[in-house]
Amino acid sequence: SGEEQSPHLFQFHEDGFLVLEQFFSAEECDSMRSQMRRIVAEMEVPPHCRTAFSTREEEQLREQGSSDYFLTSGDKIRFFFEKGVLDEKGNFLIPKEKSVSKVGHALHAYDPVFKQITHSPKVQELGRKLGLERPVVVQSMYIFKSLLAVTPHQDATFLHTEPLGRILGFWIALEDATQENGCLWFIPGSHTNGIARRMVRAASGASTCVEFVGSEPAYDDKQFIPLPISKGGLILIHGEVVHKSELNSSESSRHVFTFHVMEAKGTTWSKENWLQPTPELPFPSLYT
Repeated sequence: SGEEQSPHLFQFHEDGFLVLEQFFSAEECDSMRSQMRRIVAEMEVPPHCRTAFSTREEEQLREQGSSDYFLTSGDKIRFFFEKGVLDEKGNFLIPKEKSVSKVGHALHAYDPVFKQITHSPKVQELGRKLGLERPVVVQSMYIFKSLLAVTPHQDATFLHTEPLGRILGFWIALEDATQENGCLWFIPGSHTNGIARRMVRAASGASTCVEFVGSEPAYDDKQFIPLPISKGGLILIHGEVVHKSELNSSESSRHVFTFHVMEAKGTTWSKENWLQPTPELPFPSLYT
């Protein structure tokens, strides 16, 4: 009932995040992992990764190909690779499944397993408890988390809305996330001061596809608290809370499925966001 949920939700509004352990079952986590193994096994290496580049012009073409591939990934299932895993002909230098850093950004729309998880009754029920009236799913990602740290950021930097406060991340641990393998760290209460910077689509003809307006302040490391979480746990992430992850210094992977929801009621999605709804895929309702 709403009664027993309210302390939770109070905590979410207070901190800007909420940890819900064992939200998904081990079976649900395993079904996402095995589905991703199938998706990666069938993956085609994108064209911009496949040709050898020698001249500056060719290099620019590759960068253009890479940015187009990213900018048009909102309504597709696409692959993003770790650095240095492909040779200049697009052949893998390491096992295929270790080469991918993430897959995005429309698993929730086009893959049956991830679609079912995104719209699962317990996710919809949680949306209702949070008071979301017209939530829509804007993007999803499967993150492999090999080595790299993710610098402190706010999700609304990349997914800007007017007014702010309409973006909510659902972050699902498909394996235990520990301090050793790169769990998330948060600054509690940091979701109340607006956003420090925005990533916007660059003017056409610019050398990069996106640019940043504003800059990320220097955060005090001592303010971050780690949020280790067990397999199946869900972290709700307010669009403006500051969070990061450290290097994965362990031997184990840290697979995650994450998706972002926007309260569409009374909200304008920024035309400058890299991600835009398309005729093929308007942002689908969370509620089915």
